[in-house]
Amino acid sequence: MGRLSLMAMVTDSFLRKLVSQFDDENTIGLTLGGSIARDEGNRFSDVDIIRYLRVVPENKVDADALRFVDGFLVSAHGSSVEEEAANLLRPHRAIWVVPGLRQARILLDKDGSVTRLIESARNFHWPDLQPAADAFASWQLCGLAEEIYKILGGLDAQSESKIAYALISLLFDLMEILLVQRGVLVPTENAYFDMAQATAGRDSDWTRQLRLAMGLDPFPPDRPVYVTRGLAALNLYRLTAELMADILRPAEAAVVQRTLTVITEAGY
Repeated sequence: MGRLSLMAMVTDSFLRKLVSQFDDENTIGLTLGGSIARDEGNRFSDVDIIRYLRVVPENKVDADALRFVDGFLVSAHGSSVEEEAANLLRPHRAIWVVPGLRQARILLDKDGSVTRLIESARNFHWPDLQPAADAFASWQLCGLAEEIYKILGGLDAQSESKIAYALISLLFDLMEILLVQRGVLVPTENAYFDMAQATAGRDSDWTRQLRLAMGLDPFPPDRPVYVTRGLAALNLYRLTAELMADILRPAEAAVVQRTLTVITEAGY
């Protein structure tokens, strides 16, 4: 199934079937999102549905669902209009929610609230959120000191497992810090890594260290892969701290600076 045949098969009758399957008394609205809404789908694309609920179940298992409908993998995520509106004021969520709402196709809107939410996303103005974005980046970079200590401990103990575990969240979060502080809206998770590189500069040392830490570029042959990845992550933290130097709040700056000193004192 190629791209054209896929798009042709996502017909109005298919979308009506989705509405009939996901609509209930607790549902206020439904939107189509993701690659299908952007007209970028391929034969491996799922169909992303957001269900706007009156009451969102506390248990995520009850709020979200995956099922096959007419051969398509349909991913339905449950949220509320109020929660998504609040996300427009949270910089680390806004970078995802704003483009997601702007590209959404309304399938059901019982009271007009989904339409108003999408209009709010279209009128979104990043400079209004910049102070909160700076505060988030400062807080996040400070919090990552714990992961840096894990990597230092892993290097000291020659523990591949400890370093690998710390890298899982550290690399995503360092990219998030850069994208949030710079106000970069992310239209799809598939572009997250590319947009982080582009924001830092594709030929920058930041990007080179990121690629090494992620295992995407060739490693030096004279040491274990996990050591190279760990060292690159330490360098990436240092470079991110340099990029964020002007926006770090005093208490968090003290933690970041002490962490950098510990890295240096450890010989890295």
